[in-house]
This record gives sequence, C-alpha cells and structure tokens, in this order.
Amino acid sequence: MSEKVNEVCINAACGRTLPLRVAHCPFCGARQVAAAPVLEKVPAPPPLPRMPPPVPVAPPVPAPQAAPRPAPAPQPVPPPASAPVKAPPAKPAARASVPPPRAPVRLRTWIAAAVVLTGIWFYNKPADKPASVAEQVEAATALAAQCDLDGARSALAVLKSARAPAAQIKRLQANISKSAAACDRQQQRTQAWTALQDSVRQALDAGKPELAATRLAAYVKRWGDDPDTLELDATVKVALASVQLDLADACLAKSDRVCLENSLIAAERYKRPELAARTQALRAALSQLLERSLLDASPGQ
Repeated sequence: MSEKVNEVCINAACGRTLPLRVAHCPFCGARQVAAAPVLEKVPAPPPLPRMPPPVPVAPPVPAPQAAPRPAPAPQPVPPPASAPVKAPPAKPAARASVPPPRAPVRLRTWIAAAVVLTGIWFYNKPADKPASVAEQVEAATALAAQCDLDGARSALAVLKSARAPAAQIKRLQANISKSAAACDRQQQRTQAWTALQDSVRQALDAGKPELAATRLAAYVKRWGDDPDTLELDATVKVALASVQLDLADACLAKSDRVCLENSLIAAERYKRPELAARTQALRAALSQLLERSLLDASPGQ
C-alpha cells in the first residue's frame, strides 16, 4: 500500500510548506508519513429471538379426477437464423478521366480521302458483263481443248442460267462440239495405238517383220505419224534390214556373189546406222569374192 504524503512537513520544528508531495522533507529531511488512523470497534447487534417451529396441518384429500392426457411432445425449436452478413459498402466509383476533345476534321482532309477512295475504286472496279462472260467462255474453251468436256459443259450451263449473251453461248457450244469430235478421235487413236503395239511385237517375235511393217503402214495411213510411230518404224526397219543381212550371210556361205550383192543393196535401202558395221563387213567379203571371181576368169590360168 502506498504511503500518504503530507503537503506540509510533519516535523513540528520545521513545519514548512512542501512545494511537492515528497517522501522526505527537503528542508529538514524528516520522513513525510502520516500516522495511521485508529479504527474504532463497532459493537455487534443483539441476537434475534428464536421462533417456535410451525405445527404441520394435514392437507385435504382431493376428489378423484380423470387421468391427465399425455402432454404433446415438445416441438424442436429451430435454431436461430444467423444474422445476414452485411455486404461491405460499395466503394465509390472512380471518376473516369475524360479525354480531351478532338480537333474537327478539316475539309481538305475529306477531299483527299474522297480522291483516294475514287482512285482505288477505278483501279479495282469489276469488269463489265461482256468482258466477264468472254473470260468464262475462254476458260471453258480451254477445258474443252484439254478434253475436260464435263467441265466445259458445266460452264456452259452456268452461262445459260446467268442469261449470258446468245453470241457467247453459241460460240462456246461450237467450241465444245469441235473439241468433243477431236477428243473422240484422240481416244480412238489411243486405243488403236495400243492394239498396234501388241500386234507389231507379236509379228517381230514370230520373225515376220514384213507383217509388222504392213500393220504399221496401215495405222500411219489412218492416224498419221507422230514421235511414237517414228520410233516404232525404226525398230521395224532394223528388223527388215537384219533379215536381208542374214540372207547375205547365207549367200556368202554359198559364194553366190549376185545373191550377196542383191541382199546388201536391200539392207542398205533401210539406212539403219545400227547395222553399219555388219554391212561394211559383208561389203568387204563381197569385194574379196569379186576378186576371186575375176582371178578365176582370167585367161592365164
């Protein structure tokens, strides 16, 4: 317990007023502790008199009553609903910054834009209807020339449905008809060429080059020459010249000068460079045979 400090020095000899509440007087050094107050003893109150206990009285007998009904079962008390959670106060929307107003578009800017757009339109403007139809006719004609008759006829149907000029439609129909005839002929020629190759090969394998040459000549007469027929003709001529050279070898073996010379002339008629070396060798043999014939016919022997 904190000690109570006086405001005046408790030393009777000093008795000075203390400027502050201190534990010791700064003037005389006396301890500034107040004397503890003396507590007076309060007398206790007198005891109360004791009361006699009450006499018990018998309670009256109650009349018989009906049996009480069972009390209904207490309904379960629902739990108290939780207080709704308050939504946090919405923050005030930040004030959007307003962009500075744009400067108005000048008249010369509008004029320049109009000039540029006009130039673009003139540069990219669609072709007029006759030119577009003409291009479609040319494209369909190219398809017909490539024997794509279905594509060409589809293009013709499109032009008819678009009500193209009658002259353009008539022109495309004529081109399709012409190409159809040419394509049919080309297809027939292809089939005939396949058959010719098989027949010529069979004739050459059988050692009948004359038959192969006859079949090739008939094909060329009907369908004309082309690089394929010229290559096949060279093969047939080599076979024909080889037959003549084989005959010349047989004539040389029999020393038949006239037969050898006739066979060489027939082989050289085909002018095949593939057989040039063999022809030269037979020519040399013919010269030797002729020399021997002249020596044998000389009168000195």
